[in-house]
Parts: sequence; structure tokens; C-alpha cells
Amino acid sequence: MRAKISAFLLALTLLATAGAVTAPAASAATGPAATVFSLTNAQRVNAGVKPLISDPALDKAAQAWAQHLANTCTFTHSSASWRSSRTASAGWSSTGENIAAGYPAAADVVRGWMGSAGHKKNILDTRYTGVGIGYAKGTCYSAYWVQIFGMSKTAAAAGAGDADGDFNADVVALQADGTLVVQRGSGKGGFASSTTGVTGWASGDRLVTMGDFSGDGISDLGRIRADGVFALYRGTGSGTYSAASNIGAGWQGMKRVIGGLDFDGDRRSDILAVNSAGNLILYRGNGNGGFAGTVKQVGNSWGSMTAVLYAGDFNGDRHGDLLARRADGSLWIYPTNGSGSWGVAKKVGSGWQGMTAVIGAGDMDGNGTPDVVARRADGTLSLYRGNGKGGWGAVSSIGSGWGQYTAIG
Repeated sequence: MRAKISAFLLALTLLATAGAVTAPAASAATGPAATVFSLTNAQRVNAGVKPLISDPALDKAAQAWAQHLANTCTFTHSSASWRSSRTASAGWSSTGENIAAGYPAAADVVRGWMGSAGHKKNILDTRYTGVGIGYAKGTCYSAYWVQIFGMSKTAAAAGAGDADGDFNADVVALQADGTLVVQRGSGKGGFASSTTGVTGWASGDRLVTMGDFSGDGISDLGRIRADGVFALYRGTGSGTYSAASNIGAGWQGMKRVIGGLDFDGDRRSDILAVNSAGNLILYRGNGNGGFAGTVKQVGNSWGSMTAVLYAGDFNGDRHGDLLARRADGSLWIYPTNGSGSWGVAKKVGSGWQGMTAVIGAGDMDGNGTPDVVARRADGTLSLYRGNGKGGWGAVSSIGSGWGQYTAIG
């Protein structure tokens, strides 16, 4: 019977990273699956792309789906929710998948995938950091092969994340009429279109990008009302958000609230807040849409900061970082160490005092490094491309008329 292949065809620009790299050996996959892992990384190395890591959770999910295909004599993809339910708790999100049937050997299936544009995009996608491989024998086709790719949440993406499920970083913006708009990123440093994400907010509500606060692999939003109620809006992955669930009260006194950062290294998104005394307070997320343990002070003298944002892994050490603007307009990076403490702060810019909003927007231009978006006084939106090493690449204007929004994230 003729061999078959299939993949999620992702609209992502293929980008390579410079420098020689060495592919690691599989630490989880064994047998033919381990061979597929090695051959997959060989393709990435040849293309100048960082190799993927081997992970037990991804392997377990890939093996389960391969066995399902073999047992049922079917040939269809798993769903994003199915994969997320098996990999999100291990720190993986935004998973993609290649499947194949009928190829007799590992080299044959990898050759087949690389000969198909959609599968090749998955294999060489710079945004993926891990892969799991499944292999099973069946009667309808002699062999079934599955690759499940994952983006690591060791340093979670900043900002609104991928709100609509197209693997591109998006931006959310609150209109004066209380409508929260999802500005869909193009993956190339701009926007593709916009959709309505939520209605019924007040123009004075505070918007908090939360990362994957609910633990389902999809980025969430927070709303702090004027009365101090903190509400969670779980992302659906299709550009909308679920009905609000209240997760706290008394937040009206916080000068700044920052979400999305895993400060303590438990692979759960936390909340940081600057209180009225200028202290930086950690509220640990429980990975299920709520808080865990007692609050903890993790910094002081933050009250003078005029902007504080989570920027993702801005310096390339695989831990999340904060950027903070001081009163003189200088911008500083405050790196975390991934286990509840700080690295050495460093100045990374000046002249930022004229910006009316500064947000960590994730990887807006699709090159694998997090970027920053800033709104100028005239309503122009500018993209400051991060270089992945704690510094900057090119700056470009990506929109106008953004002064109409009362909050962006």
C-alpha cells in the first residue's frame, strides 16, 4: 500500500540561525523513533537551525498517537487540545505535528517529510525547541510515524502570545467603548488583520497579559476593574476569550501588575505587582488559573519605575526577564535566574520617556527572539527587534492611530 504523509501546514517564514551547532542524542526516544530524532536534528543542523531536545512528555504523546493510528487503521492528526492535555504540564505549548504511514524505515520517513513543504516547515521551524517521536506497527499500514513538536515554556513568550492559533505573536488593545481587539500578528513584524476578542470592559480597566496562567497551553488575559477585582479571561486559541472568572480582589492599590513570567522556575506563570510602597511582590500561579502559597516580596524601590514589562527571554539565557523604564527615560533589563531570584541589572536603552506605552510583545518578526513594541505620543506604534542577547536589532514603524486605545498588551 502506498505510503502517506500529513502535516499541519504552518504559515511561518523559514529562518536559519547562524553558527555551527551539534545535534544532541535522543534522551527519551528509543529504537526507530530515536533514529528519526537523530535524522530530524541532522536536517536542522544542515540548515543552520538549532537542534531540538528529546523530551519524555512529547515522546509519550507522539507514541500514544502513533499507537492509536495503528490500532484503529486511521490516518488523521491529533487535536491541539489532545496534545496540550499531555504536554502542557511538562512545560510545552503551541505544539505541531507530522504524521506518516507506510514508510518502512526511519530514513525513508524523514526523507518523505523533507520532500513535502509543510512537513519541512515543521522540522526546520526555529520556534520549536523540542520534539517527541512515535513509532508503531499496524495492519493497514505496516508502520506509523508521528512527530510532535513543542515550544518550550522555560521562558514563556511575552505579551498576548498567539491568541488566534496561527503561531504568530499577537497584540491586544482596549478601545474606549470597552471592546478588546486582537491585532493579529503577521509573523513578519506587522499585523495581518484584527478581530474582537472581548466586549463589555470599561475604558479605565487595566489590562494584564498573563501568559498561560490556566495551564492549558493557551495565553490568557487579566482585567483589573476600578473596584480592584482581578478577573481572568482564558484564551480559546481562536482569537477570543472565555467568560471572566474572578481570581482576586483589592488590586486597585497596585501601581503596576505584570503577568506571564515564571519567576520561581516551576513552569507556571506568576504575577508580579508593585504595591503602593514601591515593593515588588510575587504572586505564584498554581498552573490552573489561580494562586498558590503565600505572597512574597522579591524587590524594593520599584515605585519610581514609569513602566515595567515582561519581555520573555530577552538576553538568551532561557530565563524570563523584566524590562523597566526609569524616570530619566533609561531602559533597564532585570534578568531572573529561573529559580526565584535576580541576575545583574543592566541598562539597555535611553530616550524612552516619550513613549506612552511599552509592552513585551513576544517574537513579532518571526526570527526566534522576543521583541518590544512601543507607542509614541503621536499614536505611532514602533517595533524594537530584540537580538536575543539583551540588545537590539532594527527599529521600524508598524502602525499609526494607536492613540485611540486606552491600553495595549
